[in-house]
This record gives sequence, structure tokens and C-alpha cells, in this order.
Amino acid sequence: MMLGVVLGLGSAVAFGANAIVTRRGVLRASSNYIATISIFIGPVFFLLAAYVKGDIYQIGQWPWQAYAFLALSGVIHFGLGRTWAYRSIQLIGSTRSYIVITLNPIVSIALAMIVLKETIKPLMILGILFSLSGPLLTMVKEKTVAKGAQSKANSPGKELDRHTLYLGMLYGMGAAIFWGSSAIFIKLGLESGGSPVAGSLIAYLAASIFITPALFNRENKREILKADRKSFQIALVSGLTINIAQLLRYLAFGYGSVIIVTLLIRTSNFWVLLFSFIFNREYESFSRWVLLGNALLIGGIVLILIS
Repeated sequence: MMLGVVLGLGSAVAFGANAIVTRRGVLRASSNYIATISIFIGPVFFLLAAYVKGDIYQIGQWPWQAYAFLALSGVIHFGLGRTWAYRSIQLIGSTRSYIVITLNPIVSIALAMIVLKETIKPLMILGILFSLSGPLLTMVKEKTVAKGAQSKANSPGKELDRHTLYLGMLYGMGAAIFWGSSAIFIKLGLESGGSPVAGSLIAYLAASIFITPALFNRENKREILKADRKSFQIALVSGLTINIAQLLRYLAFGYGSVIIVTLLIRTSNFWVLLFSFIFNREYESFSRWVLLGNALLIGGIVLILIS
């Protein structure tokens, strides 16, 4: 159990670092481009990881249920969730988007209770209410500008109109649903006989196949072929950091409870704020409502963990 906690916390730090890199990336290229490159890096990364760990030789020995659950988790989490999350970051910045994106544990908790028969305590309910109030407060109180107004910092996502704020929050909510539900399929896949590292390989392969048809879209093809070197480098680093985060996440689910591990990973909000302040201060919002929204999220995590 303790190993699951350590791995979950390490995953949160890596997710925070990825948000910062991704934010830089979507200022130069589209969110679809960054997401696509990062997803296609996944199979290579986890093929090497599975080979080093020795899990690659176990893949042919799993029952079909393990393949099905892990492949489904990849399509939902990477193919759908990551695309929506990166779009949210592009529209409203990482400090705002992560208030919504990291609501995914509520989806995981609800499904864990129904599917995995895990239990929830009264203090957890209070923590969930705290968590839900964060995005709502940010949506209602965050300062916006008139539609079409030019950002003073000339940085999309820092100063925005209310329509863009709501649209970015909507993409974040979609990502939260996709990411939250994928945790259950990961757990089911591992319990069916799959292993964390090789399971990540299966998930990424499924996601890569899922998004391949989009490459034939004329706009996507043009951007991939004509992207500048810097954008490609940032996309590679984004892929590397998110793959490290996912590797730690899959390992954590193999050693700990879905509820506890998922909630630990939610501390990524703290790391997003910290890293954004250090590296991306000119591109992000640090208004009192964003800070309060994140504080409510972190407070909710504490309540749930001590319950």
C-alpha cells in the first residue's frame, strides 16, 4: 500500500511537469498536434520499459479480458481524455484547466463504488463537495475580458472572454470524465491478469490505432509535416513527461486502492501551480479565484485522505 502511495505521488509531480511543457507547446502548435505526437511516443516508450522489466514476455499469456480492459482504458484515457485535456490547456491555461480536469477522481470514486465495491466514508463526501466547489467558483468569479479583446501579454489563455473560459472548462470536464472512468478499466485489466508496464503498452497501442484515422485529415497532415523543429521538440518532451507519469500511475494502481491512488495523483494541481509560477508565470492566471479554486481542491483531497 505504501508503495502505491509513493508511486501515486511521483505520478502527480510528473503530471504537473507535463502540464507546464504542454502549455508551452500549445502556444506554438495546436493541441491536437501535441496530443498526437505524445500518444505515438507511448508505444515506443512502454515497449522499451516492458522489455527492461521483462513484462514483454508475459503479454501472450494474459486472458482476453485483460487485453480488452487495458485497450479500452487506452482509448478512453489517451485517445479521448488527453486530446480534450490539451485543448482545455490551450484555451484557458493549465492553472485554470487543472481545476476542472482533476475532478476525474470523483468519476473514479463513483465507479469504484459501483464496479469494484470500494467504500466511501462521510468525510470523503465533504471532500468531494469541497472539490466540486473549486471549478464552480472559478467559472463564476474568474475575471474575463470583452470578446475579441487583445491580451496585454499577448498570450492566449491568460486573459480571455467568458465564452472561451466556459469552452475551456467544458473540455476540461470532458477530460475529467474520460480520465476518471479509465482508472476503473486499468484496475479491471490488472486484476484480470495484466501487468502495469506491459498493460501501458497495450493501452497506448490501442490509443494509437484509435487516433490514426485523424492523421489523414488534411489540416492535421499539413501541421504534422510542416511543424517547426521547436514545436516538435516540445511535443517530444511532453510525450516523455506524460509517459513517465502514466508509467508511475499504472504501477501505483497495481499496488494501491483506486480511490487512494487517484486522489494522490490529484495533488498534481499543487505542482501545476508551483511549476507554472516558476516557468510559465507570464502565460498563466494566478488570480485569487484560481488560487482559491485550487485550494478547495487540495482541501478536498486532504479531507478524503484522512477519512
